[in-house]
Amino acid sequence: MDPRRRLAPLLLVVALVLSACGTGGQDGAAGTESTSSASTRPHDASDEVTQSGSPASEKATSGAPAAVPETLDFEATTVSGEAFDGASVAGRPVLLWFWAPWCPTCRGQVPQVQEIATTYGDDLTVLGVGSLDSAEAIAGFAADVEEVTHLEDVDGALYRRFGVTEQSSFVLLDDAGDVVLQSGYGGSDELDAEVAALVG
Repeated sequence: MDPRRRLAPLLLVVALVLSACGTGGQDGAAGTESTSSASTRPHDASDEVTQSGSPASEKATSGAPAAVPETLDFEATTVSGEAFDGASVAGRPVLLWFWAPWCPTCRGQVPQVQEIATTYGDDLTVLGVGSLDSAEAIAGFAADVEEVTHLEDVDGALYRRFGVTEQSSFVLLDDAGDVVLQSGYGGSDELDAEVAALVG
């Protein structure tokens, strides 16, 4: 066989190998360079994107549950019979209104409480806590007070938890669950100003 014919394929293989090595070397160098520059660049959480396309930092912020303060670490039942977890309102201000269905002072405060709930509802949770009577009587009073989530407290567990000894009483918590205002019988004179200062 002609030696030139054997040499031609060999030269072709050598040329292909050399050209691939050259390209690979450049790519390898570029890959090394980009890796090192990426590793020395400060990490920014906004560079990471979740599968939904949202920045990872947004997921971490919005998805993380708020810490539950001791004041909101309780479970109750609404007047409609649904389970209520105090932890569900953690991280935002809360106004608790302790009332009894037969209390004329409580009845007289309905417009004030509804106005607070309507005005500040986006920033404040208003919870009515009905006690000192039957579940039916508590539900009947609650039906007349809109814009407020009412909890049934027939046995007075929430009254005792918050140290409430009389109706009507208010307990205002800030977004950390700390008591900002606690008023006793009929003490709603400062309520509007305290709520406005907290969330207004």
